[in-house]
Amino acid sequence: MATRAELQARIQRLDDIKQIEHLQKIYGYYQDYGEWQNIVDLFADNEPWVEEADRGVYKGKEGVKRYYIDLLGGGPNRPRRPGLLSVLFQLQGVVNVDAGGKTAQGRWYGMGMEAKPIASMHEGELRQTWINGVYENEYVRESGTWKIKKLHFFLTFRTPYEDGWLKVPVVGQNGPDPVVKPDAPPTAYAPYPSDFRVPVHFKNPVTGK
Repeated sequence: MATRAELQARIQRLDDIKQIEHLQKIYGYYQDYGEWQNIVDLFADNEPWVEEADRGVYKGKEGVKRYYIDLLGGGPNRPRRPGLLSVLFQLQGVVNVDAGGKTAQGRWYGMGMEAKPIASMHEGELRQTWINGVYENEYVRESGTWKIKKLHFFLTFRTPYEDGWLKVPVVGQNGPDPVVKPDAPPTAYAPYPSDFRVPVHFKNPVTGK
């Protein structure tokens, strides 16, 4: 029979997992709505970083702010353009809280639909795309609150709706931005049709391997 302390530890772990799942889901809604400052506020204060696809690594709270507000948002206080659409589902989440309950890791599928301008298109035009990839994230508890420590989205494909990933696996990814520059180059970028598999952080729950 489990002791009272063991039961309390289990309850705390379950609560931590729910809080992290809640945090990640809210991140998704903020991203869809273009609420970039709200996303920045979800990140840890102590040495966070973000990396998506081939855009490079943005380090520290200021780097995270540059990425979301200056790069993705086009600058502070810029109104959201009519016609833009982002519906990104975060699915099949697996969260593991480390011993001690101060750090955690999480893996999610990202699958969604977008209507956004692509660099190769004429001004004012939008392209509808499917997007798929994998998140391997790290979380940290700061002052009693779970925050995102590292967010890494490995892009599998971003394909035009009309063509599909067999014909055009990636559009709209052009490497690190020349103006809003990253702090480091991409660490891993191997989209479809590569057979690269993003390493998992968790062990097999049956074999322990």
